[in-house]
Amino acid sequence: MQASIQPIFTWSQEHIFAGGTRNIVLLVEWRGIVKEDQLRKRSHKIAARDIELRIWLEPHLNLTACHGCRAEAGEGRSLLLNLGNILCGQHKYLALEFSTSPMPAGKHDALWVQWLYKQPPGGRIRELPLQKLSLEYSRHTAVARDTVCFHVEKHLELLKIPNMLEEIALLKDKGQYIEAAEHLRRHADNLLLLAARSGDLSLLREAEALYKQSDRELQTQGENAGTEHR
Repeated sequence: MQASIQPIFTWSQEHIFAGGTRNIVLLVEWRGIVKEDQLRKRSHKIAARDIELRIWLEPHLNLTACHGCRAEAGEGRSLLLNLGNILCGQHKYLALEFSTSPMPAGKHDALWVQWLYKQPPGGRIRELPLQKLSLEYSRHTAVARDTVCFHVEKHLELLKIPNMLEEIALLKDKGQYIEAAEHLRRHADNLLLLAARSGDLSLLREAEALYKQSDRELQTQGENAGTEHR
């Protein structure tokens, strides 16, 4: 039976410097598979329900941040990510940030992943085969200067926005509108730099939206200050 989801894993760097602690990002993408009958009907039915991603980490890898979902710690060095449903043809993303311990040069197992979901219409539970992801460690100092994969960098910055907006809401609740505006502008600056470097219009649109929100927070601060001086 054909799987209902198609996962893709992308590391932010192809190689890791073997000496010292380093940070690396894993971008996880999954797509709801469109079957032939759904192509004809142009429907947007649910491809998979109650999706779970289970991850087992090797000792040299430690999770430092998770963007796009919540990671629950399981037994040993395992993680459980509850990812909800996905529609046919829909793409979803999450990003996991890790710190790595020093390792001998060479290719090493990094983590193991397995997907579990309910397949409509009957809700039969399906598991994708256990998959191993590896990392290549190198002693070449040039590896430390390797550029980060743009695809990973882009989605990482976009996935950070919801948490950033939650922080903005907390600042506004405290009446700290200037701090909220500065926080928004810093993230917009990061997106704009990425957009200028790549020509990606979606990043440009997100940056413009954050700049506008930053201006609104400053305007609110000015209005509040004016009211206090009356």
